[in-house]
Amino acid sequence: MTGPELGVRDLWRYSAVQAAATLREGRASAPELLEACLERLAATSALNALCCTDRGGARRAAQASAERYRAGRALSPVDGVPVVVKDNLFVGGLPATWGSRRWRGFVPERDDLSVGRLRAAGAVIVGKTNTPELAMSSNTDNLVFGVTRNPHDLRLTPGGSSGGTAAAVAAGVVPFGLGTDSGGSIRAPASLSGIYGLRPTNGRVPRAYGFPPLALDFQVVGLMARTLADLAAYFGVLAGADPRDPASLLAPAYPPVPAPRVGWFSSVDGAAAEPETTEHLDAAAGALAASGLAVARVRAPYTLAPVSEIWGVLVSAGVAAAQESAPQPGEQLTGQIAALVAGAARISGVDYCRTVSAVTATRRAISAAWPDADVLLTPALTTAAWPAGLGAPPAVTGQPGAPGPVSAFLQWVNLMGYPAICVPAGRYRDGRPCGVQLVARPGHERTLLALAATLDSALAPDHAPVFAGTL
Repeated sequence: MTGPELGVRDLWRYSAVQAAATLREGRASAPELLEACLERLAATSALNALCCTDRGGARRAAQASAERYRAGRALSPVDGVPVVVKDNLFVGGLPATWGSRRWRGFVPERDDLSVGRLRAAGAVIVGKTNTPELAMSSNTDNLVFGVTRNPHDLRLTPGGSSGGTAAAVAAGVVPFGLGTDSGGSIRAPASLSGIYGLRPTNGRVPRAYGFPPLALDFQVVGLMARTLADLAAYFGVLAGADPRDPASLLAPAYPPVPAPRVGWFSSVDGAAAEPETTEHLDAAAGALAASGLAVARVRAPYTLAPVSEIWGVLVSAGVAAAQESAPQPGEQLTGQIAALVAGAARISGVDYCRTVSAVTATRRAISAAWPDADVLLTPALTTAAWPAGLGAPPAVTGQPGAPGPVSAFLQWVNLMGYPAICVPAGRYRDGRPCGVQLVARPGHERTLLALAATLDSALAPDHAPVFAGTL
């Protein structure tokens, strides 16, 4: 048995691992599982999590999976399980709108590498998930598909830019989804939605055949799931070198560090988490210490100003460059993206080269300042979910809210290319979810997953799907 017996129409409640076991044991079929998930999608339509649903393709994939199970030839431990893919990743034959009117109607011919690996594992791709324009916002809203809402409270945002995937996974539409993370876009929505989010080491999940990167190698394909077991299962499917992505050939992969030393901090450069966020972080640190690990307060190995300056230049230039390939260049941009394009006009070639050099220098400085620890424990975000439609909360620790202070613990990880995981750590007193972040050196995803399992056992988060109701 993998969990309580459910009726066929309630199969969406299962995790991916539980659902796949149900398929292997013949207690349900992949088409039945898919139809349950499609019913859940309809029941949670107020979330606006998906911007494209491929019912025909999903049903064909589910039927093919059912035939493989009958023949005893399942392709992977998660064959036949429904998944979703963020709209800035290519799924051959489905629109890739990038949340922008300028790419509306664009349909790539082939899959990105991560999507291809999902197909090879027998995944049933239900559709594409909503993202802010060019995946460049802490809130999921755009001029094409509108705002995506948090399943815990429809008045709130699930964050961005992988907010559509986070909402779909948290609500039980699917147990797993792909997103991307260039400045916290996996970990922030995971924290705000009460699920797990993994940003792998640069190159560990190979990619090609997609939209151009907007900030060097800061963005990676990441994983989102309601349970840690699902996250680990899909990491096994997706991780590994592919010669079509040269960076993947250089990405290390290490076994788990036994009894990792944990360093933790809750503020950096005066940017601090809300008191309730810090309470959850304290509890997580205490739980790891109680498990027998060496846990100590440490100083953050980075400062905010260099990271912010680098981010501003690279993203402005990247967004402006992306417009050169837009199939509908005359269409309206959101205000944030238009401002970035305008800002790029003030960046000279010399400025850009200096910024690229600053990336190398900052990476060197942060690497040298890494404290005496195997893993760092930090807040994921400084605050909880804020009203949907706003790019940042109105205030954080009594100061005006802004994307930078909200993500003070996230962007530096992208600059370094390090792996990081967001782990659910409880709820605020008003019911909003809170996550904490674990960060390791490159190639140590397995250490992060093992340490997250220790936290999972101690904190016992609720993995059940949630949907607060309609507006």
